[in-house]
Amino acid sequence: MANSPYLHEDKTASFLDRRLWLRIMKLAANKKGLAFFALALLLTSEILPLFQPRILKGLIDGPIRNKHFDQMTPFLLGFAALAIAGGVLEYLRAFASQRLGLDVIHNLRVQLFHKLQGFHMDFFNRTPVGRLMTRLGNDVDSLNSMFTEGLIELSGALLTIVYAVIFMFILDWKLAAASLVVLPFMIIVTSIFRKRVRESNSLIRGLLAELNSIMQESLSGVHIVRIFGRSADMEKRFDGVNTKTRNAWFDNVRYYAYYFPSLNTLTELSLVLLYFCGAFLFYRHHTSLGTLIAFSWYTGLFFRPLREISDKVTALQSALAAAERVFTLYDTEASLPEGTKTDLPSPFSLSFNNVHFSYPSGPEVLRGVSFTIREGESVAVVGATGSGKSTLISLCSKFYLPTQGKVLVGNNPIEDYSEAALRSRMALIPQDVHLFADSIAFNVALSPTFDLARVEEVCRHVRAHEFISKMPEGYLSPLRQRGENLSAGQRQLLALARALYQQPKLLLLDEATASVDTETEGLLQEALIKVLKEVTTIVVAHRLSTIKNADRILVMHKGQIREEGNHAQLLALGGIYAKLYQLQSFG
Repeated sequence: MANSPYLHEDKTASFLDRRLWLRIMKLAANKKGLAFFALALLLTSEILPLFQPRILKGLIDGPIRNKHFDQMTPFLLGFAALAIAGGVLEYLRAFASQRLGLDVIHNLRVQLFHKLQGFHMDFFNRTPVGRLMTRLGNDVDSLNSMFTEGLIELSGALLTIVYAVIFMFILDWKLAAASLVVLPFMIIVTSIFRKRVRESNSLIRGLLAELNSIMQESLSGVHIVRIFGRSADMEKRFDGVNTKTRNAWFDNVRYYAYYFPSLNTLTELSLVLLYFCGAFLFYRHHTSLGTLIAFSWYTGLFFRPLREISDKVTALQSALAAAERVFTLYDTEASLPEGTKTDLPSPFSLSFNNVHFSYPSGPEVLRGVSFTIREGESVAVVGATGSGKSTLISLCSKFYLPTQGKVLVGNNPIEDYSEAALRSRMALIPQDVHLFADSIAFNVALSPTFDLARVEEVCRHVRAHEFISKMPEGYLSPLRQRGENLSAGQRQLLALARALYQQPKLLLLDEATASVDTETEGLLQEALIKVLKEVTTIVVAHRLSTIKNADRILVMHKGQIREEGNHAQLLALGGIYAKLYQLQSFG
């Protein structure tokens, strides 16, 4: 597998891509009733305005021409009835189409978010978060516009044009032919405009995704950028993409600046031809004044939506490109196998059976790793940087699967178990603890429906209650983003409380004490001594002083287990572990 992002900026979607249109329509498959209701309202509401010029013709050529003003009432009532009916139908159509679009997009967003939750870590490691946010945000919103406005409005404009042409030819084919002489030129201009704007919109969307990605990465790593004095470089990088985006938008605006004046000129030429031909026919007594006025109205009904069509088609083209990107995300195969087993074995055990692992396009990280950990046992994993310790934890967590060999839970491969079964009884405490901008209680329970008594119980157990009780609102005190109003040690204590709240069968600690001070390390050590006696635990540790009490210690070197035993046994062995311990004790 190539070491490249899973998602790329897709090629421009074809407006006549039948496959893509069918797939978009399938999104509304469970809303057929609402879709047909909106379609029926569309067909009805677009034909009503076409009767108004006929009423006007009858009014002018009848009561007004003959000066029978007492006969005008039925015509005026007809106008009023059509206006009121049109307004009601427009309201119902807008309501139905908006409801249809919002329901479809709501379901699509939930499906996409659910799918993302099941992707393995390699997907997120190789996909910029800014690009994902663009797909879930802007691109999905474009699909919403397609259902709520684009398709309905475009269909309405096309229907109005078709209806207008039919009525015009029925009324007077000579005037209709004169009015539509400029139509071929309009089609050519519109075709050129649509192609240019389609390419421009595709470029703009790609640049916006890149811009979002740069902003997300720069702002999330702002402390690194500033500490190394690279703010100017990041600003230069941002300005480069931002300049390209501005220029692309300017080109887009320029196309519109050419198109609409051209279209307006052709429309005015059409009216000139209509009035010239109409005047000629009128003085030859081949047409009536009412017909001329009605035709003037029909010409407006014809050319107004024609001017809008190109804009609607362009918006739809943009939405199609967004749909292509959304479906690319939806079709991405980055999920690990979802097993069917829902009950973890009792007694619990975890085994590595000749496990090999390498990241995509990278060297082999683990080579022939084998060990077994049984219920209630605590195993520590130590070794130099790059020896494979964190990768081992990732395999235990089913973030990845081995490239060779098996990770067994009980007697079954880990992939045979459902995600829910594993996550409900497995907890991970990483070195970099992620806390949400919510209350302490929420961050411990990871649920808005937390058991406050249980939260307090586990926090007391890990010695976190002392600092929580001093906060203004105690367990309901809100945390800032990523827990920035807590120290690193306090965040680690909350992470340990969060793990215990889940009542795990297996607790994984990945360098959990690496970034805390000596005093906090003492608190964590006390908490860990309690925890190690209660649950099955795998501890990846940099500080060897924190894992002296582990039942067993695995010493890793270059992706292999080189030594195994308890603290005293490994010291007596005088190997890698003993040298690491001496370096930390006397270094």
